[in-house]
Amino acid sequence: MPVYQNSTVAQNKLVLGNYKIETSASAAGTYVNLGAGMVNNYGHNPSFYDTQAGNAPDPIEGIADEDFKIDFEMLEYDGSVLSAIQCGAVSETSTTSLSTLTGGGNQTLTPRAFRLTNTRDISGTTVETIITVFKATMESGLQFTAKSDNDTDPIQVMPMVIVAKNDSTLSAGTQLFTITHTKV
Repeated sequence: MPVYQNSTVAQNKLVLGNYKIETSASAAGTYVNLGAGMVNNYGHNPSFYDTQAGNAPDPIEGIADEDFKIDFEMLEYDGSVLSAIQCGAVSETSTTSLSTLTGGGNQTLTPRAFRLTNTRDISGTTVETIITVFKATMESGLQFTAKSDNDTDPIQVMPMVIVAKNDSTLSAGTQLFTITHTKV
């Protein structure tokens, strides 16, 4: 018989399933849903430093730099969405029947806000976990994973990684991300 370290699990504290992925020109702006996809992982990544004098016992410790990465895959090809999340590295032109992405030569990236929303129902109450990063750019350019027409899952995925950096227009301690969770 297994021995458990906890005797109960608080269902309202679990985050189940995946997220809706959205982007906006700013955190306060109107968000655009990126469509079907999968968030693989996300996390806060501080780089630490410590300084210690040769004749003092206690080091000075702190955070030298930090970022927040979100690794996700998109399934739906939408030129306007791909253009937006590339932060200016590519642009899209479209007509009623054709969407064209163009890229190359642009050296300035415009950071965007990104939001992940996980929604579920607990005993008739909607519970949301929302992650927002305020100033993010892509870690790399567009990537496509082509598959065989005969693959058992022939849907091509587009892997993406965004990296958020501190937004210096916000107060220290609130410059990188927020994670909000509905309490039940």
